[in-house]
Amino acid sequence: MESDSSAQRPRRRTHGKAFKAQILQACDQPGASVAGIAIAHGLNPNMVQRWRREARRGELTLPDTPVFIPVVAGPTPAIDAHHSASAPPLAIEVQLQRGALQAWVSWPAQAAHECGAWLRELFR
Repeated sequence: MESDSSAQRPRRRTHGKAFKAQILQACDQPGASVAGIAIAHGLNPNMVQRWRREARRGELTLPDTPVFIPVVAGPTPAIDAHHSASAPPLAIEVQLQRGALQAWVSWPAQAAHECGAWLRELFR
């Protein structure tokens, strides 16, 4: 009796990028349970955790997903006194959105290093 090995093993499911984006967006909601969302969609929670790690590292690009752009803040160049009197002060503007939470921050450019430290702590 011959046995076909492909008939004995179930086929692996493949999930499209839009589906993965939907699952990851649901996981990012405040109070969301990754395991609960995975099970509700018939997925293994470990697989969803892997998708989350891959997305954070940039290995999994999803539609309508903002791309993380690393910013390196260094010392700001000195601004001469007669130039700063006529020009408005420079500012770093940051707009953040995670689920329903939105924040907009304006930080003085002279304190760019402190802004970088604040952002690192925020995303820790």
